[in-house]
Amino acid sequence: MSEATPLVSILINNYNYGSFLSQAVDSALNQTYQNIEIIVIDDGSQDNSPAIIRSYGDKVTPVLKENGGQASALNAGFAKSRGDIICLLDADDIYLPDKVLEVVSVFNKDNTIEWFFHRSTPYQADQLVDERLPSFFKEICEQNTNVSPRKIDFRQEVRQAQTPDFAPATSNICLSRSLAQKIFPMPEVPGNSGVAISDLYIKLLAVGLGVGYQTERNLCIFRLHRNIYSSTNFINRRKVGAEISIATGYWIRAKDPDFEKLSNKLLAKGVSLTQKSETGDKGVNSLIKTYLSNTNLINRIKLNFMIFYYSIKLSFVEMI
Repeated sequence: MSEATPLVSILINNYNYGSFLSQAVDSALNQTYQNIEIIVIDDGSQDNSPAIIRSYGDKVTPVLKENGGQASALNAGFAKSRGDIICLLDADDIYLPDKVLEVVSVFNKDNTIEWFFHRSTPYQADQLVDERLPSFFKEICEQNTNVSPRKIDFRQEVRQAQTPDFAPATSNICLSRSLAQKIFPMPEVPGNSGVAISDLYIKLLAVGLGVGYQTERNLCIFRLHRNIYSSTNFINRRKVGAEISIATGYWIRAKDPDFEKLSNKLLAKGVSLTQKSETGDKGVNSLIKTYLSNTNLINRIKLNFMIFYYSIKLSFVEMI
C-alpha cells in the first residue's frame, strides 16, 4: 500500500435480505479501523431493504438498482468505490470489529501482495440477535489461531487447472484495487440462480492473477439460513452448481486464454452436472455450444473425455 492508513471500500451486496441487512451495515460501521467507505448495493429488492439503506443517511453510499444478479450488484458497487483495498460483504453476513484492521495490517506488511483471504465462523440465523453479538465476537477472537497468515503464489497451478483448497466465500475476499481493476467489471450473467458469475469467478481470477495471503483466522460470521443453496432440492442444487461452473469456465477463458485448462475443467464438471440434473436451460446450453465452437478439435476430444470422467465420478458418488 502507498500509505499506512489506506482507504478501504466495503461493498455490501443485498437482495431481499432486509431482515439481515442492518447487522451487516452496522458491522461495517463499527470497525475499529476508521478510514473506510461503505457502499451498499441493493439489487432490486422487493422487501424493505431500500428503506433500511436510506435510513443510514450519509454514513453509507447507497446504490439502488434494478435486479441484475450478484455480479451486476458488485460491478455497480466497485464503480462507486475509491478504496486502495476492496472488501466484500454479503448482506446476510457480519464482520468482526477488527476485521478491516487485520486486513490493512497484512497489506501494509507486504506491498507486493494483491489479495487476502480469511475464514468465517458459522452461526444459525436465530442465534444472531444484536445483544448476543458482542459475546460471539469475543468467543471467536478467543478461539482464533495466532498462526501468521501464509503467503501464496498459486498462479502457475491455476494455469495448470489446479483449484486452491483455500478459496473463500464472498465475505472473506479482500483485494488490492490494482487486482480488482483486472477482475471488475465482471460479466453480468445472472442465470436462473442470480449467482452464475459470483465469488467463484472472483477468487479463481484473484489467485490466478496475483500473489496473496491466506489465514485460518475467522474475521467474519457466516449466517446459516435458508437461501438458494439450502432451500432447493438436490437436483436444483446441481443445476445451480452446473450453471456456476459452466459460466465461470466460459468467462474465465474469455478474460484470459492462459486459463484455458482451468476453464476446460470447470466446463467439463458443469456439463456432467447438467447431464445428471437433466437441465434444459437455454442459457447454459448456449454457453456450452459457443465454448465448444471456439475450441479446436484436440481440445474438444479432451473435453469429451473429461466430461465422461466426471460423469462416472458422479455416478459412483450416487451409488455410495
